[in-house]
Amino acid sequence: MSKTYANGVQALKNVNLTINQGMFGLLGPNGAGKSSLMRTIATLQEADTGSIFLDSLDVLKEKQEVRKVLGYLPQEFGVYPKITAETMLDHIATLKGITNAKERKEVVESLLQKVNLFHVRKKNLGTYSGGMKQRFGIAQALLGNPKLIIVDEPTAGLDPAERNRFHNLLSEIGENTIVILSTHIVDGKGKSGKN
Repeated sequence: MSKTYANGVQALKNVNLTINQGMFGLLGPNGAGKSSLMRTIATLQEADTGSIFLDSLDVLKEKQEVRKVLGYLPQEFGVYPKITAETMLDHIATLKGITNAKERKEVVESLLQKVNLFHVRKKNLGTYSGGMKQRFGIAQALLGNPKLIIVDEPTAGLDPAERNRFHNLLSEIGENTIVILSTHIVDGKGKSGKN
């Protein structure tokens, strides 16, 4: 797959890879093309040439189908500051097709427990710290049991302990799905201790 932007920058040049279930890291400096690759896989931009398949799904042609099985946490994401985590996740769950109210409540509560935000589920997102917002971002990315989760520079701005917790959570998730994680941070203290 290749991608050149209108300004002439070639972000991706003949990228060819296979990603299996588990955690897959993209490591490189800013400007290396990590976000371009992830945005293309996440159906947010087109490739100039090439193809992407998620099992039998053609990512570049069947975008709506891909989005049903995709969890995405971009590098920069906003939150609605005056909405509680519980209300926002309930809304996103509805958009993901979980129409049964009881099932939605169970899924939302389970996710908030998993990302350690259950105790602050009734607080407005605007009151959350940076680390809490990142954990909320992971919770929304996990809605609908995605086959593929893409997280772009998720630990920028987090302290080492929060970064460690974040990587441990992603490692657990990666046991049952494909997790693509990009970072430019190489930090021996931030490792989760898991492969």
